[in-house]
Amino acid sequence: METKILLVDDNPNVISFVQPALERAGYRVTTAGDGPDALYQAETVNPDLIVLDIEMPELNGLEVCRQLRERGDETPVIFLTVRDAVTDLELGFEFGADDYVTKPFDVRVLLARIKARLPPRSVEIDGYLRVDAARRKVWVLKEADWQEIELAPKEFDLLQHLVYNAGRAIGKSTLLEQVFDYPDDVETKTVEKHIWALRQKLEPDPKSPRYILNVRGVGYKFEDYR
Repeated sequence: METKILLVDDNPNVISFVQPALERAGYRVTTAGDGPDALYQAETVNPDLIVLDIEMPELNGLEVCRQLRERGDETPVIFLTVRDAVTDLELGFEFGADDYVTKPFDVRVLLARIKARLPPRSVEIDGYLRVDAARRKVWVLKEADWQEIELAPKEFDLLQHLVYNAGRAIGKSTLLEQVFDYPDDVETKTVEKHIWALRQKLEPDPKSPRYILNVRGVGYKFEDYR
């Protein structure tokens, strides 16, 4: 599954310069040109990282970051800011920003900052489950030995999506759209079937799941015991 970047800037020249560079680096990029759209896209796309311009009309980047954190969104945020805007940067870190890049910037610097701030792509959970996103491999600990588990491509995509949103309830329609690329209004048992398959392969007791949990009225979440 591609790593998703939300790129927010009201300057079309910045978007046209940065977006292709991010896509060439292998990222899936969604753009927004103002603060309200940034908040909408952050909720809809569920990006892995947000590159966020500070100076925007109507709703600036500082306010966007503050609202994201207030609603419990901990997605890493890298600010784009003009050089020497010390007060803005201080406020940005107070509101929950993770890093910043000053304009004008070399896109290679931004790419390095993005790579450093992305969530780890290989994780071990509860001394029982290992997920390696780079190699698309999964292991579980059985009888004191790590055993690789074969997952179908979409099973892995679904597991990875749940793991990297651990603790967050995700609706079935969201999973359909973001993992399976189905419209969110399509009636299908695809999600349920894949959840069942993952539990059979990964859970110590599939009938009483410990990791892949139902959230009544919402969908599913991955319980993270790290």
